[in-house]
Amino acid sequence: MDAVKMTLIFPYLGFFLSLFIRSVYIGFFFSLATLISSLFINVGYSDEILIAEKIGFSISLYVDGLNILLIWLTTGLFFLVFLYAIVEKRERKDEYTFLFLLLESLLIPSFMTKNVLVFYFFFDATLIPMFFIIGIWGTGRKVYSAYKFLLFTFFGSVLFLVSIIYLGIEFFSSEGRLSFELEDLIKVAGQLDFQTKALLFLGFFLAFAVKIPLMPVHVWLPDAHTEAPTGGSVILAGILLKLGSYGFLRFALPLFPDVVKEYWQIIAVISLAGIILGAVLALSQEDMKRLIAYSSVSHMGYITLGSVAFSGDKITYEGLQGAVLQMVNHGIATGALFFIVGMIYERTHTRMIRDYSGIARKVPIFTFFFFIFALSSIGFPSTGGFIGELLVIFSAMRSNIIFGVLVAAGAIFSAGYLLYLILRVFFGAEKSDINNHIKDTSFVEFLTLVPLAIFVFIIGIFPGYFMKIIDGGVEFVWKHLLQ
Repeated sequence: MDAVKMTLIFPYLGFFLSLFIRSVYIGFFFSLATLISSLFINVGYSDEILIAEKIGFSISLYVDGLNILLIWLTTGLFFLVFLYAIVEKRERKDEYTFLFLLLESLLIPSFMTKNVLVFYFFFDATLIPMFFIIGIWGTGRKVYSAYKFLLFTFFGSVLFLVSIIYLGIEFFSSEGRLSFELEDLIKVAGQLDFQTKALLFLGFFLAFAVKIPLMPVHVWLPDAHTEAPTGGSVILAGILLKLGSYGFLRFALPLFPDVVKEYWQIIAVISLAGIILGAVLALSQEDMKRLIAYSSVSHMGYITLGSVAFSGDKITYEGLQGAVLQMVNHGIATGALFFIVGMIYERTHTRMIRDYSGIARKVPIFTFFFFIFALSSIGFPSTGGFIGELLVIFSAMRSNIIFGVLVAAGAIFSAGYLLYLILRVFFGAEKSDINNHIKDTSFVEFLTLVPLAIFVFIIGIFPGYFMKIIDGGVEFVWKHLLQ
């Protein structure tokens, strides 16, 4: 059995086994097996599974530079979530394990398939386990936040399904066989009139805009992030949001290149609004998780902006590169920040910034890690966030000087709210009520954070290696947008 199929099967095996053996260690061992098998996946892998021979319906599995880093990010973050879950104070850990294994088993194939209908199925199916994760193990208004997450993301993708079915019917009418494979739908989409393509693109774009999320359809995210348990926030920020940006790059751009060329400035303005307003709203937050949630809105705007940054009538290659790198860096850095806030919350039972001051003296290791991941989120040189953010800013400058200035301003705001958070929480005069009983990282918590910190610097110091990996996938999108 090859590495791709093993990576797909292990989470399902763990999921079914967790029904009978109720232990968080099932999640730990099967997520570790999934991570190890994913590291042996070769870029360029391609396979096809025939589902219905009479009507010619099949599902393809494909690995290229556009998804391999996201597959590794997925398997890596799930392993770390289960590692941390071993020591995390959590009720009903058996059900917690069951749902996270189910979520992993749905996320991995969503990144591997080029069948748009299959992608939609996994895209929406991931809502179910995350809904229960937030609703059962969340805090505060957890049920309200879970329903808000579910309803926004589900109804946001209704037109996405309609668009997919329309393209599938068009292909069946012209070819006499049923297919929802990306290459087949690209052919049929190219034969449609512009108005029809624009409406179909709207169905795709709305679903991805809600998932990313872009303003003004971002309103579900702050509540979901704030009330989700630590593992839920890590996976939501690190991976689930990437389904939107990945789907936009993988499917929407190659299917509707002429629509994107016509309306890219509107998408760019929406992205810039998210970058600026997300950062401004982050500055006004008193809840640490809510601040980081709004930072996600801001940082995800960089990804969509890089994805549509045209210079003249040509898409900027470096913008696409920056978008993919930013997806990975955001997943690592923001996921890590949610880990740390969750670990501190478990000790103090408060996320309010005003309740903290000067805890660096008590928790120097937490402080060190938080500072590293904040620097990466800011885009500091030699960290993972630097090269992706720089490429997006450069592509924005080439597209429109005003766009470039605004996105650079967003980077400055980003530094502002994260440094504000660090200074308020970790430095200043100590507050005895918090500082008297807060403790630094445990051994398992340290092991959870170390790999993320290492990869922040590996990506930042050796970006050329990762850019070489993603080039094939980026080139696929770039060539279609040049047509």
